[in-house]
Amino acid sequence: MLGRFSEMEVFVCVVDMQNFTNAGKALGLSPSAVSKIIARLEHRLGLPLAIRSTRRLRLTAEGEAYYLRAQEILAQVKRSEAEIVEGKGHVSGVLRVSSNVPFAIHKIAPLIPEFLETFPDLKLEFDYQDDQVDLIFERTDVAIRSGDLTDSSMMARRLMSSTRHIVASPDYLARYGSPQTPEDLLNHNCLGLAGRKRFSTWPFLKSDGVSTYALELSGNLYFNNGEALRDFALRGAGITRNSAFHIADDVAQGRLVPILEEFNPGDTEPMSAIYSSQSHVPLRIRAFIDFLTKNLPASAELTR
Repeated sequence: MLGRFSEMEVFVCVVDMQNFTNAGKALGLSPSAVSKIIARLEHRLGLPLAIRSTRRLRLTAEGEAYYLRAQEILAQVKRSEAEIVEGKGHVSGVLRVSSNVPFAIHKIAPLIPEFLETFPDLKLEFDYQDDQVDLIFERTDVAIRSGDLTDSSMMARRLMSSTRHIVASPDYLARYGSPQTPEDLLNHNCLGLAGRKRFSTWPFLKSDGVSTYALELSGNLYFNNGEALRDFALRGAGITRNSAFHIADDVAQGRLVPILEEFNPGDTEPMSAIYSSQSHVPLRIRAFIDFLTKNLPASAELTR
């Protein structure tokens, strides 16, 4: 899946070239591929960016605003990459990163070999944990966390967002039946995170398709991290609610089955890189966050 910067690059190129064919030639893509990327971008944003004709494109007001902002962002990324490349030999020392367990395993870890290959003089200390850390006290450079930033003394850079879904293993559903309404979950074993009420209170869409309500659910198994939730759901121990990035492969392979999707409110949770607010951000931190931003998709949703 193309990340958001790749989508921006395609959109800016299409506007500059004024048609999909020329943009495709410049980018090494077919016109149909370019068209699909622009359509996906418009779908993600929820509005049209351009009106197509046989000869040229005409930007909507939103498209014009997006085009100007995209140019600024791409130029900034290009400058940042140039600075990193120019000073690559100086990206050294120890980078200390903390990340919640599922995101570390499923999204960051696959990127680490390439990152360290790009910056061979850098050493990485990677702490997998779901607990919030005090970056200053723990001497942590970057923390990857879900949700919105609450500490005004820190900076946050959005990496991606992910929808959440209720899932269970085929074995569990065969033994205990598949819930047909949210209230049916009250009679099922719902797995949760110890001491975190918000992960035991799940939101649902009402029959009007607009408003939502919440149910506080319970079970006999609670864990200290989301990866354990996934693991025991795979073992058929109960029903859980996980982020799409966390369970996408399991769903695609049929190891987990989404349930009650018609009641899913479609809420998303941002994943962000948190770092200390300071006038000069060390190059090792900038290099790491830029690398993640470039290589992670803008969002994660289930595909079945």
